[in-house]
Amino acid sequence: MTDKFLKSLIDKLNANITQELFHLRPLNDRVEFAKVWTKMPKPSDKVSSTDGPNTFYFVKNSNGIYVAVVLDMGNDLHWFVLPKHRRNGHLTNAMKDVILFHLFQDKEEQRITINEYEIGIKNFKASENVAKKLGFIKKLEGDNSEYTLAKGKYQSEKFIDGQNTEISKERINELKKQVNFIARSLWVVQTEIEMKLGNLDYSDELKELVDEVKKHTYRLEDAWWDSKK
Repeated sequence: MTDKFLKSLIDKLNANITQELFHLRPLNDRVEFAKVWTKMPKPSDKVSSTDGPNTFYFVKNSNGIYVAVVLDMGNDLHWFVLPKHRRNGHLTNAMKDVILFHLFQDKEEQRITINEYEIGIKNFKASENVAKKLGFIKKLEGDNSEYTLAKGKYQSEKFIDGQNTEISKERINELKKQVNFIARSLWVVQTEIEMKLGNLDYSDELKELVDEVKKHTYRLEDAWWDSKK
């Protein structure tokens, strides 16, 4: 993803126009873990379109303004800080305080690439400076744009799970409608298979799946009530 796209995500958060595509979970008062859909799935999507949400960390300043973002690509990280908020330590502090601890709950090593020819000398020096402050070590052999950081000091006995946030009853009802729509849409598929290809074991399996998905219309509400206890 480009810096331009990452900036657009920050801008949307600050403008509060995220709609249903952003799902945020606060890790502390400055950092939010996020799953973001770049676009909503549509019936017209190709069968090969299996992409799910991307994983991010969004960083806020003391005024609650989103100023930076870190994209977790698994084997690499891509970070971006709004130009007017650079050189204030927002990204470095967020990485040191919580992001790296959270990342290392699921991995033993983190790799990043910082390529001067791709991002320019100014951005390269800034990113490399952040990486070195965090403890990343530049690879000496092969691709010298690669930096690695072992789990080391960024591990904690306390699991970082994040903070629950409120979901309104109205929103739960909307989600129940979505689940019901998915179940009934699958039922349409099952009906066509049954009527055109005969009562195969597969059509029976599809109907069982329809029934299982429909159960989540009330299981969803049960989970909501349990969370409020």
